Amino acid sequence: MKQIITKEWFGIVALTIILIPQVAHTVYVFSENSQYDNPWFAWFYAVGVDLAILIFTVKGWKKTAFIYLIGTIAHNVVYQFYPESLYSSVLIAIMLSGTIFSFSHLFYADKPNEESQELQPDIFTQLQEHHIELELKPYKCPECQKSFANTKQLNGHISGHKQTGQWNEDHYGDWEEENKKRGDLLERLQLSPANHLD
Repeated sequence: MKQIITKEWFGIVALTIILIPQVAHTVYVFSENSQYDNPWFAWFYAVGVDLAILIFTVKGWKKTAFIYLIGTIAHNVVYQFYPESLYSSVLIAIMLSGTIFSFSHLFYADKPNEESQELQPDIFTQLQEHHIELELKPYKCPECQKSFANTKQLNGHISGHKQTGQWNEDHYGDWEEENKKRGDLLERLQLSPANHLD
C-alpha cells in the first residue's frame, strides 16, 4: 500500500477527488452571480479554476498554486456567507481572468518562436567558424539536475547517488525518455549540413 501511496499518479487522483466538493461550491457561486441560466457555464468555470491548483502544482508553479488556494478559500467563504453579493461577482471576474492569463502563460509563453529556432543553427556555425569549443550536455540527472555530455558520464554519476541512498526512481517520471530526446536533438543539430564547415 505504501508503494501505491507514494506514486505521483496516486497523488493526482487523490487531489482530483478532493476537488469535487470544491467544484460544487464554485459552481454554486458562479450560478448565483451570473446572467447565464445554463449551468454548464458554471461547470466549465468551476472545473477550470479549481483544477488550477493541481495543474500549477504538478508543473512546479507553487506560488501560483498558492494564489489559487487563496482563491478557492474565497469561493468557500462566499459560498457560506455572501452567495449573492457584490463580493461574489468581483471574485468571479478576478478568478476567471486570472485563470485564462495563467493557463495561457503556462502553456504558451515559454514556447520558442519560429524565428529563434531558425537562428540556432547559424549561431552554432558561427561558434565553429571562430574555433570556439562548446561542450553541450544534454543528459540530465533527475535527482540533482546536473548535466553531462554523454550517458556514460551520467550513469557513473547516478551510481554515486545509488551508493549514498539518494536515488528515488519512482519520483523522476520519464527522465530517460527526456534525456534521449535531448540527445537526439543534439545529434541532429551536429549532423545538420548548416553546421559543418566547407
